[in-house]
Amino acid sequence: RQAAAAGAQDPAADAELAVPQASHALSGDLAEDYMRINVELVTADPSWGAAKDFERLHRAEFDANLEVWSRGKEQEFAQWVGNASAVYMGIHRTQARYGMYVPRYVSQTDEFYSYMFLAGEEAQQKFSGTLAGALKGESAGDASGLCNTTEFNCTDFVWRPAHCEDGGCQALLMKGIMADTVGLLEQQIQNNRLNISVVYTSYGTQESLVWTAYAARAPVLTYSWEPREPIGGIPAERFLHVAFPPSNSKCTECLKSNKGTPLGCVACDLGTFPLQKVVSQKIATEEYSDVAHFISMFSLDEEDYRWLFDKRMISASEDDPEYAAACMYARAFRSRWRNWVKYTKIIELDWVNHQCFPVLWVQTAAVTPLIIALVVTYCLRVDVSKVVRKVQRTNDLFDEKTAKSRPWPSRSSLFNSVSRTKNQITDSTADSAVPEPNDEPVPVNVNSQPSIVRSATSTSSWKESVPVDDVGRRAHSVGWVVNFLDRFFTSDSTKVKAALKHGKLAFMSHSRTFDNFVLKENDTLKPPPRCSTPLRGVLATKADVLHYLVGSILWEVFLISLVLGAIGSVWGTCAHMISINAKINMAVDPDAHEEWTAIGDSLMELTTKFSFLPVFLLGFFVNREAGRWVGYVDLSYAVWGRIEDLALVLAGAMQGLDDPKLEQRRKVQLYTCYRYLNAVHYLTYYGVDLRMGSGPIAVLGDLVRAGLITGREADALLMTPNKMRQVILSWISCMWNEMLKEGAVRDSWTAPFITKLTSLRGDSVLHIEQAPNLIKVMLKLVVSLLVLFVTVAYPWKIRLAEPERCFQPFGLLSTFLLSFCYVGLLAMMGTLEKSPFIASGDCINIDYILCEVELMTFRTIRASFSRTHAASMAALLNPKREEELMQDIPYESVEDTLNGQPTTPAARTVPSFSSSGLEKI
Repeated sequence: RQAAAAGAQDPAADAELAVPQASHALSGDLAEDYMRINVELVTADPSWGAAKDFERLHRAEFDANLEVWSRGKEQEFAQWVGNASAVYMGIHRTQARYGMYVPRYVSQTDEFYSYMFLAGEEAQQKFSGTLAGALKGESAGDASGLCNTTEFNCTDFVWRPAHCEDGGCQALLMKGIMADTVGLLEQQIQNNRLNISVVYTSYGTQESLVWTAYAARAPVLTYSWEPREPIGGIPAERFLHVAFPPSNSKCTECLKSNKGTPLGCVACDLGTFPLQKVVSQKIATEEYSDVAHFISMFSLDEEDYRWLFDKRMISASEDDPEYAAACMYARAFRSRWRNWVKYTKIIELDWVNHQCFPVLWVQTAAVTPLIIALVVTYCLRVDVSKVVRKVQRTNDLFDEKTAKSRPWPSRSSLFNSVSRTKNQITDSTADSAVPEPNDEPVPVNVNSQPSIVRSATSTSSWKESVPVDDVGRRAHSVGWVVNFLDRFFTSDSTKVKAALKHGKLAFMSHSRTFDNFVLKENDTLKPPPRCSTPLRGVLATKADVLHYLVGSILWEVFLISLVLGAIGSVWGTCAHMISINAKINMAVDPDAHEEWTAIGDSLMELTTKFSFLPVFLLGFFVNREAGRWVGYVDLSYAVWGRIEDLALVLAGAMQGLDDPKLEQRRKVQLYTCYRYLNAVHYLTYYGVDLRMGSGPIAVLGDLVRAGLITGREADALLMTPNKMRQVILSWISCMWNEMLKEGAVRDSWTAPFITKLTSLRGDSVLHIEQAPNLIKVMLKLVVSLLVLFVTVAYPWKIRLAEPERCFQPFGLLSTFLLSFCYVGLLAMMGTLEKSPFIASGDCINIDYILCEVELMTFRTIRASFSRTHAASMAALLNPKREEELMQDIPYESVEDTLNGQPTTPAARTVPSFSSSGLEKI
């Protein structure tokens, strides 16, 4: 496979190690896991022959052999390493040997076993009986095909020395693969005239036969080496090397001239030799200098081999026991191999191939739909074209030439089907048309018949021509969550928001008429309706709290915090990957990881110190906006109280209701005041509650349909769309002045009445100045910066340091919790800033106040219509006649009632009015 070595400029370079021995498994693990060099272990082809490794390294068919058993290969070493491109890289700190071995229980002394023990007839009997059935070898033992050569001349993959007669040499040596030792064992047998045949099999078959003989404690002669792993689980120390005559100069020359056939002159002991390391020319280049340094420093001693072999036995159940043992060595002896590793160039972070990339990808894929959901939620909740949805209170158009206000521009096309009489202004500087008044608010003079005769055209035109804008009155900022809760799990807080969502007003469901206003308390009287939706939600139970959390802005705060937490988790994984890469590069840049950690510490310290200012400002402004929100509610209550106070003053100050001549006039005046007071109350919330209409024409149409103003009054109010409430209050003041002139009210009531009226004007403004925009912008800016610092600093600093800990839960939790606190406080301030009349805020139900105030004024002003004070006093003084006196006696005097004089039914008859008279009223 493609592999990149440390320091290599070519990332597609190959790095391959031949022969999967213990040293190769360990070096491969260290190179891959700690040097980030991709290494491929290449199993040597048995047909190569061990002597061919040098040639293949010269040809760069693989890159390195870190465990070369060089005895008997001196000629190849000189040819391909000394005089060619293969490079010698040193030796291991251990002595190796190979040759013939027998179990220790075969030796007489248990410490030394000479080849001479193999020369007699006794050896023929010992080493032939147990493996008599293995007189044939296997083709796997001769993959190179040497048996077919004249030098070996094998039969059934069994080599017999030349001095053996037919049927002789029954003693067997279990050789394994022929290519190993390249004819050295055969030369020892031939030159020492040992009657031993060599059987070539695969290593697996050899190991199985040896284990079977050892289990039966039978003599067995096998080929083996040291150091090596256990033979079928039998420790290698339980086998004893067969000693041959010590080496001399002649034998040394024979080894150097070995041709790899049985025809050599080697008759001595092969002795011990170091394990060599040889690499291809590619490793010796500059771009692979880190790899070359590692191979030159890489050295194992006998203790290392023994430790690796023991751990390999423990890991026998693993898929790759050699790799498992190498990993355990790397973790256990870090101090030993740290000097082997050298870095000359920084290893760049490979995001795609990093072990944490799947976790990073999953987190990114998870945070993406959360961000999309947040954006969609915002778009569904907020009308994009009107981010801040406010009712338009357009100013009067001002004519610069005439310096006079012109009528409302839409009014000219409002009543296309209605004819009007217009008076043209003859002033040379004014050419605007002013409507002729054809509707009179109040019959100011009952004796002036022309002034109270009105045309029904204007009022009906207002009712017919001004449509009810149900869509424009709905609060679009109330989402599907509130609709769902209102339908299936309703609560008081949900009902309030749902009422604003639907845009309906119980206050507008009732049409006010004079006939109904003057009726007595009987079945036909229709008092104003009460609102079924409460003023505001009361959190009395845990379920109410849960409904409020789901239906309020807090669930969006939760979503925003969750998105920020997910982003923090993604950043925590990225910071973890960068930190691990910095640790890998510590040999090249030892300060990189320390600098990375120091930056995180500094950012955390900055976040901690910076948090004081946002927290202080948040606490201050949340408290201020909470007071402002309560102030709005207090103003609503103040308007409530002022209107009821005026109703009480009117009810108590009005005189002449017991006079048949003035009763009609007084009731008309009281009804007009009743209309005006409730119209003022309705207009108080015009511009702050969408349900009151989106423009002057809409709100005046509502008041005309509700019977609170007439068509002509609407025309007059339309001339001053920004001051309609103040104009009606002026009408009430004028009405009081007229009643004062007529004697309907006493002068002593004027001061309290005017005081209450002016207080109503001040309270009905419903305005509390907001904080300066500069301060609000600064607050949002510093809180946003704080949230940004938290999202970056906490996942950076609060991490699990283990390399395999790709997912960082503490980064997610810390970012989520802190963001929820800061974003929640900011959202709380923004919600309270919207006033209690906006659906997206913490709202109250204005409809409830309107209905309660109208019902109060209705009952208060009509208090003396059906029962006089005289009758009430008489009932209290004479309880026996209470039932009789409870009847309606509106016109008898107080003295007659107290004297107990009966009145005739004729005297108690209410004057009747013709239909034409009521129409005029």
